[in-house]
Amino acid sequence: MHAEQPSRAPDRDAFRHVLAQYATGVAVVGTEHHGVRYGMTVNSLTSVSLEPLLVLFCCEHDATLHAPLLAAGTWGVSVLSAEQRDEAVAFAAHGLPGVDRFDGHRALRGALTAAPLLTEALAWVECRTWATYDGGDHTIIVGEVLDLGCGEESPGLLYYRGAYGATTD
Repeated sequence: MHAEQPSRAPDRDAFRHVLAQYATGVAVVGTEHHGVRYGMTVNSLTSVSLEPLLVLFCCEHDATLHAPLLAAGTWGVSVLSAEQRDEAVAFAAHGLPGVDRFDGHRALRGALTAAPLLTEALAWVECRTWATYDGGDHTIIVGEVLDLGCGEESPGLLYYRGAYGATTD
């Protein structure tokens, strides 16, 4: 299939529609700064390198997680199971500065970073910020993996065409 030359630059709606055709996993990234736990749902998580072990995600500049995560320098990723749709929705909503986003959610502190991790997650990763890059209205945050693990095996949560679904075996 060959794409035709666009007659004009694509707009935001077209961009969102096209990229919604790509199914992604869903995770919650969290950090703790000055005793407050911050978190945000992401679907931009990806592996970067095996030597050293690096992952990245993209954080919107106006997200309440942005400044605390950059200041803390450490963070955790909770990869969500299909049963954690409610957590995905809760952490996708914009939080308020200084308000604990993990209040009311079952979470523990990461062993190496003290970052909040959801206890029922399929998998978890603890990271130290390795590098940051400008990404338009987002910051691309690359993390060095310090620790990781898996929980109980179950279907994962997916995001596709603006809706949550589940992986199948």
